[in-house]
Amino acid sequence: MNLDRRQAMGKIVGFAGAAAVSPAVFAADTCPVDGAIGLGSNGKDLADNLLGYIELDPFAVAKRAYEGYFRGGCMYGVFNAVVKELAAQGHEDACNFAAIPTNITVYGGSGVKGWGSICGCVNAAAMIINILGGVDQFQVISAVNRYYEKTPMPRGDDKFLNYIGAPIMHNDAGELLSADMIGQSVAGSILCHTSVSHWSATSKLGGKHKAKYERCAQVTAEIAFKTVEFLNLALKGELATDPEFEIHAQGNDDCSGCHTGTKREPDTYIGSDVNSYMECQTCHAPHDVTSGLTGMHADATCSTCHN
Repeated sequence: MNLDRRQAMGKIVGFAGAAAVSPAVFAADTCPVDGAIGLGSNGKDLADNLLGYIELDPFAVAKRAYEGYFRGGCMYGVFNAVVKELAAQGHEDACNFAAIPTNITVYGGSGVKGWGSICGCVNAAAMIINILGGVDQFQVISAVNRYYEKTPMPRGDDKFLNYIGAPIMHNDAGELLSADMIGQSVAGSILCHTSVSHWSATSKLGGKHKAKYERCAQVTAEIAFKTVEFLNLALKGELATDPEFEIHAQGNDDCSGCHTGTKREPDTYIGSDVNSYMECQTCHAPHDVTSGLTGMHADATCSTCHN
């Protein structure tokens, strides 16, 4: 049985209505096979069932993302904003986007449930980009990651803040947390704990201060905005020529001589192989390989400075 898109929409509406009565309607044996909504789950067909991307308004997506942060965190904010905006456009894959349960991304907040690993913003961007056709996924994901790593954030300009409705949080004195109070910092990494730590050191505000949540909400909006900007450029084949697009981190040149992927065995081993496009120098100090690592942190633990 083949379903056209109108019939598929009817199936979605039917499922949604039935779900109010019983979640069991979403069992696999009740889903239409030929007209199934999704990207495929049989391995080889994953790349053949992508959803169509159409150009979006980055400001509209940023506003959704800012509001979404306060409901479900940074990963939800970005993912929900892009998906819901695509669903709202009424194009041929709108029903498919509408069927995506965006709350599955709530886990990604605070670097995955507080673990401080990958920031939920870039995690979400990669997740949505990964299911889109018509764009070079690697280029767009790389552009988003490098922007997050290298750019002073949050942007803090009046046009952007006014459009997304920021700020909404206040300091202990009852004052709205202005851009000057929040300040800017460069993450130097796509890791949540690095990003927040650099901001805290720059702003002199603690990680539990209300300003941190306002800052992260605005960063969520900014990354949603840039994700859409990069997607729009990629759709037109113009992303690779954008001056902000850069996969290669210039600071990694000295490191990559020894620390790239190799086929070395014990008799030719030099140093650990690293599989990463991230900027090395953010966390790793340069060192002379003939004399070993620098000893500035010898015998120290994290809690020596960070307690």
